[in-house]
Amino acid sequence: MTTALARGVMALAQQCLGADRREWARAMQAEFEVARDDGKPLSFAIGCLLTAGAQMVQHGEGRRTLAGYAMALSLLVPMALLYFRQALGLARLAAHAALLGPGDNPYLVWSQNSAVPVLLILWMVLGLAHLCLAWDLLEGDWASVLKLGTAIGAATITLVLLASLLMLDLSPLLAQMPALAVEGAMLLAVARWHTRPSRAASAGALPG
Repeated sequence: MTTALARGVMALAQQCLGADRREWARAMQAEFEVARDDGKPLSFAIGCLLTAGAQMVQHGEGRRTLAGYAMALSLLVPMALLYFRQALGLARLAAHAALLGPGDNPYLVWSQNSAVPVLLILWMVLGLAHLCLAWDLLEGDWASVLKLGTAIGAATITLVLLASLLMLDLSPLLAQMPALAVEGAMLLAVARWHTRPSRAASAGALPG
């Protein structure tokens, strides 16, 4: 069990080193095998992970990777969980016929209850899209990041319009708008940061 955990930590450490430090990663792996034979695989693997993490801060690729993980874990994943919680709350309200209070227009209540499946789908799509967005961000798939960002914007606008027509409480959606604005700005900044080296390399390759 300890050896399996140590191997997982070593794999993470090697990923942290990046493609330009493959020789160092191979050397670490060889030393890990020696440490495993000595009965100290986990402590050695943890030391390698700490060293690799410190190295990430010292080069551009590592800083960009850390920024991607920080954004995914601190913003995108929590936003996805928030959307899933909103969907669960809506399902509970619909189950108890509590979308509106007593004495409200029964036709409006019927319309709201009829729209619950569509609202649930939109909330779930937003949650899943944020999880996929976090994954694509870490993978560096910027074409998918752009597509998902556009889909999230369209789904959010649709949800706001539908909730307005049904006279639902818009406060949960409005409260998320600042976070969505920050998310969009951060995605643009990270995307420009990641693509800057490739643009510079292309410019350097031009004759002249």
